[in-house]
Amino acid sequence: MLAVLRRRDFSLLWLAGLVSVAGDWVLMTALPFFVYAETGSTLATAGMTVAELAPAIVLTSPAGVFVDRWDRKRVLVVTNLLQAATVAALLLVGEGQLWVVYVVAAVQSAVAAFAGPAESALLPTLVPRDLLVEANAMNALNNRLGRLAGVPLGAALFSWWGLEAVVVVDALTFVAAALLVVPIVAPRPPRAAEEEVLGFWREWLAGVDVVRTDRTIAVLFVVFGLMTFGGTMLDPLHVPWVRDLLGEGVGVVALLSMVSSLSGIAGSLVVGALGHRASPRHLIGWGSALAGVLLLVKFNVPVLWLAVALSVVGGVTAVASSVGVETLAQERTPEHVRGRVFGSLQASIWLASLLGAAVGGVLGEVAGLVPALDLAAALVGLSGAVVLAMIPGRVSSEAGQHG
Repeated sequence: MLAVLRRRDFSLLWLAGLVSVAGDWVLMTALPFFVYAETGSTLATAGMTVAELAPAIVLTSPAGVFVDRWDRKRVLVVTNLLQAATVAALLLVGEGQLWVVYVVAAVQSAVAAFAGPAESALLPTLVPRDLLVEANAMNALNNRLGRLAGVPLGAALFSWWGLEAVVVVDALTFVAAALLVVPIVAPRPPRAAEEEVLGFWREWLAGVDVVRTDRTIAVLFVVFGLMTFGGTMLDPLHVPWVRDLLGEGVGVVALLSMVSSLSGIAGSLVVGALGHRASPRHLIGWGSALAGVLLLVKFNVPVLWLAVALSVVGGVTAVASSVGVETLAQERTPEHVRGRVFGSLQASIWLASLLGAAVGGVLGEVAGLVPALDLAAALVGLSGAVVLAMIPGRVSSEAGQHG
C-alpha cells in the first residue's frame, strides 16, 4: 500500500478525501441532533435526510456528462469551494429559520453530485492499473478514518460551542481539500470524436448505452444495487435487534458500530496489502457471499460475543466487496465516459439506499424482525453469487481494452 501513497498526485487526492470525509461526519453528527432539538419532530429530521438524498438521486447521473467534458481536477476544486460556501450559510440559521438547513442540505447534495463521479473518474488516471486495488483500498480506508475522527469531533464541538463551531470546522475542511487538489497534475479526459458534436442528452445517453451494452458493467450495477439495498435494509432493524433479541442497550449499539468501523480500517489495510493477489471479481463475489453468510449467522444466533466476532470479519468482507466493484468498474469503463458511468452508478446507489431503508422499516413491522434481517442478509449474499455466476473469470484480463 505504501507504493501507491508514494505517488504524489494520488496521495494529494487521498488526503483531500480524508479531510473532506472527516468534515462531512463532523456536520452529519451534529446537524440531525440540532434539527431534532429545535423541532422535537422525527419527521423534521427525516425531511433533512430526504433533502440530502433527492438531489443526489436526480442529478448525479446527468452530472457525469459535465465531469467527462470538464477538467476533473478543477471540478473537485470548484465543488469543494462551493460546498464550503454552502455549509457556511448555516451560520445564518436563527430562531424560526430552520428552512435554511433544508436548503443547505439540498444545495450541498447537488454540488456533491459532481464531486463524486469526478473523484472516481480521476483516480485511475493517477495510478497504474496494477495499483488500482491498493488505491481503492486506501480510499475505503480514508472513508473509515474520516468517520472515526469526525463523529467524536462533531459531537464535542456541538456540545461545547454549538452549531456555529461545527459549521466553521466543516467549511474549513472543504477549503483545505480544495487546496490539496490544486497541485495535482492530471490529464484532461479524452472525448470520442463523435461526441464533439453531440448535445447534452445524447452524451448522457451515450454513457447509459455503455452500461446497457457492456455485460460486466451492467452486472456491477445490479450487484451494487443488491448490496446497497440489502445493507441499508439493516439500518432501521439493527437497533431493534440489539434491544429485543440480544437484550442489550445503547452501549452495545455503540460497541458494534465502533467494532465495525475499526474492522473496516483493518479490512482496508488487509485488502490494500493483499488484494492484488485476487481478481476484483473474486473480491466482490466471495466477499459478498461470505458477508451474507456471516449476517445470517449473526442475526439467527443472537449472542453478544459472536456478534462482535462476526462484525470484525464483516468489516473486511465489506471493504473487499466495495473495492472490487470500484476497481472493476474503473478498469472496464472507457476513459471518455467514466464520469457518466460512475455518475449513474452513484445515483443508483443513492436510490437503492433510500428504498432499502424504507423497505427494511416496513418489512420489520409486517413480517417480523428476523425474517426482514434474513432477507437483507440473503440479498447481500446473492450479490456475490451473481458476480461469480455472471462475470467470467477472464474479465480482468480483458479489462481496460475498451478505453
